[in-house]
Amino acid sequence: MGRHALKWVALCLWMVPAWSLAQPGTDVDRDVQRAILLGKAGEFARGLEAVEVHLDEDSRHAEAWFMSGFLLKEWYKQSYNCAHRQEAMQRLAKSLDLQSAQGRPADWLPQARRALGYLGDDCYDDAVAAVNTFQTGDEAKVLALVDQYAMAVQALKPGTDLSAERAAFHKNMAHAHATLYAATSEEVHFEGIQANYREALALTPDDPTAWYNLAVHVYNRGVGVMKELGLETSLGEIIEKQQASRGHFSEALPAFESALELQPDRAEILLGLATVHHALHNQAERDRYHAAWKNARGR
Repeated sequence: MGRHALKWVALCLWMVPAWSLAQPGTDVDRDVQRAILLGKAGEFARGLEAVEVHLDEDSRHAEAWFMSGFLLKEWYKQSYNCAHRQEAMQRLAKSLDLQSAQGRPADWLPQARRALGYLGDDCYDDAVAAVNTFQTGDEAKVLALVDQYAMAVQALKPGTDLSAERAAFHKNMAHAHATLYAATSEEVHFEGIQANYREALALTPDDPTAWYNLAVHVYNRGVGVMKELGLETSLGEIIEKQQASRGHFSEALPAFESALELQPDRAEILLGLATVHHALHNQAERDRYHAAWKNARGR
């Protein structure tokens, strides 16, 4: 649902919807009614005070959890205080859990679900924005936002598999690290490239492009090490850099092979294998993959 529709839902609540018109029969009912009126007046803190006394594990108090979460959501929309958003999501999810324990529907449930969905989508949008403006140290922020989004999804649709979505964020962060590494040559970004591709592949191992990209970045790191050699490089340094470079080439090889298992006829992968075997002085393997690459190009 779009955000304009969600704002319309909020207005309906502050106009006192049908489910809130019943004569209060308990302390919870009375305090929820009071919280609605205070929220309508923009007095979110006082509205929260009215219902927070009922925030316990009693399933009969599910509506109080909903109302407190909804108030925090409305407060967040004015304050942009992410602590309000996070707490709102937790309370809305709690209201769904408690109401589910009762085994019967409630008139406020659709609004609770819409509110939680809105906040979850908001976290997702913020995670995307954080990736698009990614800088050193932003990774924890992105992953925390993705976790909040995932919490909302699981509360609304238990058992939903978000592996592909999580993997996509890791691949995009790997790309962001690659851009920063190209600009700065800082080792932390090369480590970020590897770590994020490996996290993505742990979630979605049948992704040939991720395997290929990981392999290329690791191979290129080995090439970069060799480019550091100069006329004044000592023999000891030359040997050290050759060993480091070979280590990167050897590490790239199984990633290329994993990509090939998934896409046996992909020309780029075959060329990558020919190239890395050449770097490792495996001439027979180099020739085999080079011939396969030529055949793949001819198809």
